[in-house]
Amino acid sequence: MRITTPAFVLKRIRWSDTSLIVTMYSLDFGKISAVAKGALRPKSGFFGQLEMFSLVESVLSRREGRDLDTMISAVAMEHYDGIRENPVAFTHACLFSEWVMRLVYENEPNQPVFHLLSVILEEISSGRIKPWALTCAGAEKLMRITGMGIELDKCTICGRDAEKSVFFDCISGGIVCKNCGKGKAEVSRGLIEFLKKLREGDLEKADRLRIWPGAYKQCHELLQHFAEAQQQSALRFKSLAILEDLEHGIS
Repeated sequence: MRITTPAFVLKRIRWSDTSLIVTMYSLDFGKISAVAKGALRPKSGFFGQLEMFSLVESVLSRREGRDLDTMISAVAMEHYDGIRENPVAFTHACLFSEWVMRLVYENEPNQPVFHLLSVILEEISSGRIKPWALTCAGAEKLMRITGMGIELDKCTICGRDAEKSVFFDCISGGIVCKNCGKGKAEVSRGLIEFLKKLREGDLEKADRLRIWPGAYKQCHELLQHFAEAQQQSALRFKSLAILEDLEHGIS
């Protein structure tokens, strides 16, 4: 069966001296992986079309029972050059793509995820908004899209109004009131309010928020711990260590 779909390139693995295995998030089929034979040959039709984070119109051959599709052709529709020109921007794009690949399943289309990728990659490429603001806002929205939204108003144990509680429980799903908070973790009230602002969905507003040093990283850490508790598995983001090295070098 031959299928055609727009897709974002999220991962490339060298399969042989000349070929790649490419993981993409597509509009019509969700996360898919395909072999691009001969993609590394300079005269190949794939050459220059399958750059990381490019949006491509891909034509694939799919056979029942096979985990990998075979890529027949790919034409880049958007390269997002600003991402590859800036190491910090590139690493944030890698980090957000890791979020996507760990929270979604193979061959389960989700158009809101596809459109979220489009927005986040476009904004990272443009440089208009701080990368950490984009990563945190994107991860928070991705979690809601995939059914792991954080409750920030009602106690996740008794259902009552949390009344500005600072108690938080990743397993039950979010904020916990003072009566139910015994033995639960505490987070700063400022972080809860920050998450609420991110949830409003205005990326420029999220970028303009007055925050304390380290707030974005604290937010990302909370989102990661929450997702790990909900999935009952560790999320090992390789890009985080690279970001730390880059930021240390920049500072």
